[in-house]
Amino acid sequence: MTTLVLGAHGPLGLACVRAVLAAGSPVIAAVQAPHRLPPAIADLRDEHTGLLETFTWQAGRWPTLAGVTRALVTELPIPPAQTDEPDDATSLLRQLGPEQALQDVRALVPPTLAALQLVATIQPARVLVQASWLGSVEEKIRGGGYASAMGYAAQLMLVRAAALDLSRSGSAVVIGNAGRYKLDMAGPGFHAEVDEVARGLLAVLDAAVPGAEPEFRDWRGTLRRW
Repeated sequence: MTTLVLGAHGPLGLACVRAVLAAGSPVIAAVQAPHRLPPAIADLRDEHTGLLETFTWQAGRWPTLAGVTRALVTELPIPPAQTDEPDDATSLLRQLGPEQALQDVRALVPPTLAALQLVATIQPARVLVQASWLGSVEEKIRGGGYASAMGYAAQLMLVRAAALDLSRSGSAVVIGNAGRYKLDMAGPGFHAEVDEVARGLLAVLDAAVPGAEPEFRDWRGTLRRW
């Protein structure tokens, strides 16, 4: 059972690679450019002989990877913390320009789209795609944060539409929410360790039911609202 981790250069992707290796299973750590492979990958390859492969790919060039049964798309960056609402409730809205409004859409959608297209080419049995609760229409209860809200909402809708199609093609698919996590010991105490989040996402992936409508769940397995 080989697992493909897309976005292995990021902290969450690298943690997912570690979690799969810790379970004694083979993993392919994938990035879109060779220079993005973190040095830790070489250390993990030496530590887990024969279990870790690396793979670089480019959007529009879709290779066939034999034997991949699980895929995790972890391309999404850590969501930003929402700033305090200004005293003037509509000041941010009045100041917002089209380019600023769309900047996060342009940053978040292309890498997710490319990763989903690669997954659709490979068609593994199980797929988890990371999305953020910041894209949830139902969970948007504060004003402001226009660019982030638009970017994450567009990314979440892309992921949901793709998940429905991947599910129809036979994959068990779940949308995973990693939330915010600690990157070092100095991180906030209420944030989970990134390795704990990675293990949780893998458990959520393995619990996905083939043929069922894709769900939006956080790394603890809790359902999130669309």
